[in-house]
Amino acid sequence: MRGRFVGLVMLALGLAETVMAAPVPEDFAEGIPLETSAPASAYRLPLPETVYALSTRDDLGDLRVFNRDGQVVQHALCTPPATSTVTARPLPVHGLPAGRADQAAGAGLSIETADGLRMRWREAPSQAPEPASGSFEYILDARDLDTELTGVRLDWHWRSPEGRAELPIRVDASDDLDQWRTVVSRSTLLRVQDDTLEVATVTLPQRRYRFLRLIPLDERARDWLRGASALPRPDAGDGPALDWVAAARMGEPDADGALRFHAERPLTARQWRLRLPGPNRVLRVELSSRADAEDSWRRRFQSTVASGPDNPVTGTQPTGSTTSPADRFWRLRILSGAESLGPEPVILELGYVPLDLAFLAQGEGPFLLAYGSGTAPPAQVIDCARFGEAAAARVRPARVLGGDAALRPAPEPLPTRRIVLWGILLLGAALVVVMALGLLRKMRD
Repeated sequence: MRGRFVGLVMLALGLAETVMAAPVPEDFAEGIPLETSAPASAYRLPLPETVYALSTRDDLGDLRVFNRDGQVVQHALCTPPATSTVTARPLPVHGLPAGRADQAAGAGLSIETADGLRMRWREAPSQAPEPASGSFEYILDARDLDTELTGVRLDWHWRSPEGRAELPIRVDASDDLDQWRTVVSRSTLLRVQDDTLEVATVTLPQRRYRFLRLIPLDERARDWLRGASALPRPDAGDGPALDWVAAARMGEPDADGALRFHAERPLTARQWRLRLPGPNRVLRVELSSRADAEDSWRRRFQSTVASGPDNPVTGTQPTGSTTSPADRFWRLRILSGAESLGPEPVILELGYVPLDLAFLAQGEGPFLLAYGSGTAPPAQVIDCARFGEAAAARVRPARVLGGDAALRPAPEPLPTRRIVLWGILLLGAALVVVMALGLLRKMRD
C-alpha cells in the first residue's frame, strides 16, 4: 500500500512538471535573429521597437531569448546608463614674459579695479638682465564661468633642445591676481610619436576658479601655449534620453470636446508633451489617465502649456505616474485656446525610458529574440549588474513564429497545483483510514 502511495505522488509531480514546461519559439508571435560580432560571455543591444508593439504584458514578460538548440537563454532588461557630456569652454589666455617679481626687482603684476579687475604686467627696470623673448607663463581668466571646474585642456606645442615634446608645469590659482596658491604642484604635458600618445589635460581640484597661472618647470620653454579650455563639472543628469512616442488617437472628441488617446507601449510613461499645429500657441489643458478602460480617470495635470516661437512642441511635463500598471488610456481637455488651433490635430507624445536587452552567451548561436505571447508564463529575468562588460549584438529582419495565434490568451487553465495538492491530501487521508482499519482489525483478532 505504501508503495502505491509513493507512486501516485511521483505521478502527480510529473504532471505538474509537464504543465510548467519551458516555452518554445512557436509560443511567440514573432522572432528576430540576433547577430553577434565577436565571442563574448554576454551581449547587449537596444530593445527593438517591434517588441513593444507586440508585447502583451506591461513588464514585457512575454519575451525570451533562445539559442541554436531552442533552449531559453537568461536575459535582463536594462536601463541605459545616463550619459553626462562635458563641453569644454574656451578661456582667455594672457602670456607673460620670463622673469618674476622675486627674480627681477620691480617686475610683477598690477591690478586696476576702476571698472572691474584688469591685469597689467609691470616691466622690470632697464638694469635688470634681459630675459629671452617670448611668453613663459600664462594667466587663464575663468571669471565668466559660474560653475566648478575639474580641469583645463591645453593646446600646447613645445619641444626641448634635446628634441623631447615634454613639459612639466605647475598650476597656481588666485582670486585677485595678487595672492596665489598652488593647486597642482606638477603635471606633465606629453606628446609622443606624431600625436599618437598625448597628454594635454591638467586635472584640477573640483571647485570654482577666477584666475589660473600656468608655470613651466623648464626655464627654457617659450611661447608654448596656443589656447586653453576649461572643463566644467559634468551635470549629474536625470537619466538617459527618453524615447518619445505619439499616442494613438481614439475616435472623435467626446461631447465635452475631450480628446482620447491610447498608449501603444505597455510601459509606464515618465513625461508627456503636446505637438500643436504651429508655434506660438498658448493653451490651458487638463490631462487625465487610467490603466484600464473601465477605471475612473485620474487627473495628472491642469495648467497652461505653450509652444515656442520656432517649435510647435510644448515643454515637457511629468506624468505623475511612475508605478505599475502602466496607464494606457489618456484624455486631454482643452479648457481655453482651442480656437487658435484650427483643423489640425493635437498630438499627445509620451516619453519612455529606453531599454536595452542583455543576454548571456549560453549555448551556441545564432540566438533568437522571441516576443508576443498570450500563453508564455512571465519571464525570469536576472539582475543587469550580473553582465558587466557586454559585447554588442545586431538585429536581423524579423520573421513570423507562431503568428497571431500565439497572441491569443490561453483558455482558463485548470488549477493543476490545487488539484494535485488536494489529491495528495485525500490520498494521505485514505491511507490513514486504511491503516486505522487494519490496526482495529488486528486488535479484534
